[in-house]
Amino acid sequence: MFSGLASGKFRRMIRCVLLLLMSLAPLSRAEEVCEGPRTELLILGDSQTGANWATAYFGNFVQKCLARTQITFASYARGGTQPIHWLSHAGLDKIDTVYRSASEPHTPLGGSSAPVCKKRLNRLVGIHQPSRVLLFFGDNLLSATTEEIRSQYRKMIRALEEAGIRGENCILLTPTYEMAVASKRNVPSKNFENTMKVIKAIEAEAGPSCRILNGLELMKNSPLLKGEVLAREAVEGTSGCFGAAANDNIHYCGRAAQELADKVCESLSDKPEAVGRAGDTLF
Repeated sequence: MFSGLASGKFRRMIRCVLLLLMSLAPLSRAEEVCEGPRTELLILGDSQTGANWATAYFGNFVQKCLARTQITFASYARGGTQPIHWLSHAGLDKIDTVYRSASEPHTPLGGSSAPVCKKRLNRLVGIHQPSRVLLFFGDNLLSATTEEIRSQYRKMIRALEEAGIRGENCILLTPTYEMAVASKRNVPSKNFENTMKVIKAIEAEAGPSCRILNGLELMKNSPLLKGEVLAREAVEGTSGCFGAAANDNIHYCGRAAQELADKVCESLSDKPEAVGRAGDTLF
């Protein structure tokens, strides 16, 4: 009798141990991918930098442009995100995170299945140990109040400073002009007034602490700018600027996205004269 009871307890104990090991296995696999190369530059952004549905966005062109320089970089972006989503807010962790580097033009990491370490600023700084960080957010804050925008950037700057990134090494790219549309603007809140509100809030909060690349200033002399709207021109071999996207006024695409990427890339390069147009061939 006692032998039978002992045997039953032993089997239950073994079963519990096996269940525990099985529950820990996914965590172990996730932790295994929480590593990456040391880079000079870390880039974080939203769908402008990491959309899965287009190849004519800012992120596509800035990857090509930076890949031509001597700057080592790692780019992570997730659609719909604001600065807070890269700090502690898990609300959009289910959205696919897109990774880019000089050798990987577009690598989806997955949504909920991707490790959290690839979705948080402090973890990514620890993984890549960059000397500079470029953040491109703002178009998902168009409807937010000025205080909410400032609050999010305040928290982001604090996190960067705690990670040792400050001053000229903290680089914030702001939104720019909206895109022209075929018939109807899909995102009414994307307009010059709201874009200015976001930029002023970023400058007021982050101006003393970081280097700000004002998207409106970068594109104000663009030949594509017609009034307060950027003309929609295709870049051969890319998609996502016409057809179903013809009324998307919030995502910079085609030649406009390429020009913005070129200007950002040049500002990041130690040798601006060596940087050609993103996607073009240098001779």
